[in-house]
Amino acid sequence: MPVPSPTIRAAVDRIIPPDSRPGGWDGGVAAYFADSPDLGWADDALARLDARLADLAGGTAFAELPPERQDELLAAVAADPEGAHEFAALRRIVFEGYYAAREGASPAGLALVGFRAVPEGVEPVEPDLVPDVGVGGLRRDYDAIVVGSGPGGGVAAQLLAQAGRSVLVIERAERVPDRALRGDHLRGKRNAVYRPTAGPGAGHPRVAQLPEGDRVLDGTDDAWLYGLNADSMGGGTRIWQGMAWRFMPDDFRMASVYGNPDGASLVDWPVDYDAMEPYYSRAEQELGVAGEEGALTSRTPRSAGYPMPPFGTEPARELLAGAADRLGWGWGPIPLALNSVPHDDRPACVRCPQCVGHACPVNAKNGSHNTFLPRAAATGNCDVLYDAEVVEVRDGRGEAGVTLMANASGEPVRVDVRAEVVVVAAGAVETPRLLLASGLGNDHVGRHLHDHRFVTMLGTVSEPVKPYIGPGHSVATLDHVHGASIPWGGGVLVDLMGLLPLTWASNPLPGVPTWGKGHKDWMAGDRANVFGVFGMGQEVPMPTSRVTLADVQDRWGRPGAALRKLVHRASVEVEDGMAARGEEWLLAAGAGDVFRQRGTATASAAGEHSCGTARMGTDPASSATDVFGRPWGTSRIVVCDSSLHPTNGSVNPTLTIVANALRVAEHLVSSWPASTAGRTA
Repeated sequence: MPVPSPTIRAAVDRIIPPDSRPGGWDGGVAAYFADSPDLGWADDALARLDARLADLAGGTAFAELPPERQDELLAAVAADPEGAHEFAALRRIVFEGYYAAREGASPAGLALVGFRAVPEGVEPVEPDLVPDVGVGGLRRDYDAIVVGSGPGGGVAAQLLAQAGRSVLVIERAERVPDRALRGDHLRGKRNAVYRPTAGPGAGHPRVAQLPEGDRVLDGTDDAWLYGLNADSMGGGTRIWQGMAWRFMPDDFRMASVYGNPDGASLVDWPVDYDAMEPYYSRAEQELGVAGEEGALTSRTPRSAGYPMPPFGTEPARELLAGAADRLGWGWGPIPLALNSVPHDDRPACVRCPQCVGHACPVNAKNGSHNTFLPRAAATGNCDVLYDAEVVEVRDGRGEAGVTLMANASGEPVRVDVRAEVVVVAAGAVETPRLLLASGLGNDHVGRHLHDHRFVTMLGTVSEPVKPYIGPGHSVATLDHVHGASIPWGGGVLVDLMGLLPLTWASNPLPGVPTWGKGHKDWMAGDRANVFGVFGMGQEVPMPTSRVTLADVQDRWGRPGAALRKLVHRASVEVEDGMAARGEEWLLAAGAGDVFRQRGTATASAAGEHSCGTARMGTDPASSATDVFGRPWGTSRIVVCDSSLHPTNGSVNPTLTIVANALRVAEHLVSSWPASTAGRTA
């Protein structure tokens, strides 16, 4: 980017003025202009802003005007419809340079708000990932091929490899280290301003079919609209915060409990809670969950306790716990798939403030990448191929197989690999996309795409209760899940996690100045008193919400996914109910100025908890797969991810993905095709 003019440099220091603390230019924006490769989008806007300010300043250089006069002119530009875009571009860059951590930079805004990415004295570690077999090391024949390394694929690989089957896991992402997936507040998957480090990158287009028209997105574009599912070894579990809930018994029989509203496609699961319970207990043990039996487990009978104690309390938990007691609500510490104590030969969480959306600095976050996949590899029966994509799945009477595209020394290579079984575990968008592109399955493949509904309620409290200490969400109530207070199954309410400094700077509370001294003072002071409750609840599926094949093509010439996700009126009722209960909780906690945050609640296309697009059932007339994940009409293909979920519960689905994958993979092992002789080379 061209070196900013004196006018732009002066404007930077009015957006964040210097005082006893550095101003914008010296506090990180100068370095950001100098070293960022991403700011070309603003060249024209800043050139116009420069000229506009020079014109308004008359015969005096803008940089030589008194600060008060500079503020007047900047305010005039910000209020002018023709200049507002130009000013907004500069303000965005200033906030990015001053408040966002990124590789090699620790701008002044982090110290201003008390944010430290890694606690003092903690030395980040770099765990070894499962090795890459590479194209040259591929066999042409395996017992099983697993497409995707997330929680479903990881579980399938572990159980198959431990049963003595030869397994190939194919992962679309490159083999990137943890350090590349943490600490960048401009490229983290959940907070990506620019190309997300957790992929998928360029050459992976999707079409979001929105009410206002179709929008083509690539893997470098808006991560919320594209879909928040991470592309990395371990899938989303590499960078999740680890909320590890069980679904409740009524989550498995939504249609029986609530009926099916017009236009919706609620169904019961083909398995119930009792059938799932042993797999939940096993999932908690094998993944590693820290939790506590009590109010949050009272409606989910258990055959085993949690393997680790819950995380210790914090001010936010104490505040909301007291409020819940006054309201007569049950509450408890959130179960987390994080090490609250040393576990599985890995250390305890150091409570860094950027757990959500970032890799762990000490490898205390439990996911497929450091549990299921390493166990599979340790058997000697599992190969992992990175930076490769399956473009076709083949199903036959005697064998199955895939055609994959991979990078070999920078050149694309097409490879056919045979197997007895192909396990498709690429997520609720990519799994149906692959099945559809391969001509497999029935008309339900791709349909019933749904996620969760999300609500954020904010208010102010007298003392800061959510300092920059992790891991994030801490306390919850399940009293409004399948209760009378919220319709259609309701949702879980939790404390809002600590938001990153750039998020607060870019979205201050109503009435707070959006730039200048007042904004900086708010960031340094009253911002810490903002507190929130977050709600996550049922999204009612619809058959018209679906994944189909788009006209756009990916880097291999394969059709991209087209996503159409509608919102049923029943889902809106869930949102409104959670908002009312969240407000009630905050008011009982003594919060003032409580309001509902709008505009950021739910991604418009894929979301982050997407599911349902290969829903399992007992009848091909109402489902895409049988009860063990086999698409109707196929013999050697098994789906093993969130696509199978007929409904998505009122809590985070990952523990259920793991539990159901254990059930599906266990059945696959026990009912292995009779023709299998154990392929080795």
